[in-house]
Amino acid sequence: MILGKLKKQHLYSGESLPEVMVSGLLFLLMAAVLQGAVAFGSSVKIKSESIRKKNAEICRELRETSWTDGNETAVYSFVAISQDESQVGTAKLFQVEVRLGRKEILSGTDQITFYMFGPPEVSGQPETPDPGGEGP
Repeated sequence: MILGKLKKQHLYSGESLPEVMVSGLLFLLMAAVLQGAVAFGSSVKIKSESIRKKNAEICRELRETSWTDGNETAVYSFVAISQDESQVGTAKLFQVEVRLGRKEILSGTDQITFYMFGPPEVSGQPETPDPGGEGP
């Protein structure tokens, strides 16, 4: 009687062929997703390195290129504004007049133009304030 029970258990135990095939297919799908993620990460890393290298070259050329004065000026006025930006003042607190210029850089086949502000034109005063700031 015990032998009959053991034979019945062994007869229906284990995995069936469709279950083994489905589990193998799921394993292969997960391996493909993992391989795709690793390949995508590798290509993003390579692209990021090339962008950083190009930006470093542009910054180096920007430092070495001389500033071209555009013979134009712009006046920027500053007014008070509330913290939540709901109220804007009408009285000018101060204004700054700056010279406009540019730097042109040739990077590979691209010509890049950077528009820049020159120092303010103030007669009889230094172009930069003292490090200590203004006194009371």
